[in-house]
Amino acid sequence: MVCKIGSRARLLAGLALLACLPACGGSSSGASLGVDPTNALPPIKVDLPPPPPFTPPDVPIKTPEGVYSIYGVRKEKAKTLGQDVKVNGYLLEVYQCPVCPKKQVCKACDQPHFFLGDKPDTKKEKALMVVDYLGQKQKPPALTVGKQYLVAGTFNINSPTGFGNSDGLLVFGKMTDDKGVELISPSAKLEQKALNGEAIEAELQKKREAAKMKK
Repeated sequence: MVCKIGSRARLLAGLALLACLPACGGSSSGASLGVDPTNALPPIKVDLPPPPPFTPPDVPIKTPEGVYSIYGVRKEKAKTLGQDVKVNGYLLEVYQCPVCPKKQVCKACDQPHFFLGDKPDTKKEKALMVVDYLGQKQKPPALTVGKQYLVAGTFNINSPTGFGNSDGLLVFGKMTDDKGVELISPSAKLEQKALNGEAIEAELQKKREAAKMKK
């Protein structure tokens, strides 16, 4: 009985050793024993989209007169940020406050703004947002989507009314609409009004002093 158990144990040990040899053995070529190299899996092929083009668009940075394109004013952000600039672009969209249905509470409208692009079909996410061009109850200018306009303003990251864009936006200064009417920003109007008031007050003060001299 003891002899049978010992033989069985030796048999199992021998089988285990034979099973270990292919896994433990090696060769100078690096291939494992019992593996047919012709049956190896093909290398994995990954199809990636082509890299985006990094060539600049076919628009100039600015004209000889110093008028920037949207691409140009952003390309030279180190020079233009915080500066008064003139930009030439196609009107892509004018923001319209959504109509609020009756008996419903809707969110407040955004401040008036519009978008310019270097081409009439420029995508909105690449457009330049022009903000702060209308005051309260001010009549909107006559503008046509798809038409090119020259707009002056201050190129910045944020506007006084809370707009922001990391690529830069244009705080409106002035432009001429389709009827030839010059549109001036509300802040510029207030500044001009204050200057006119100071001029009038200075003129009145001169008259007062002249009247005193006569006495």
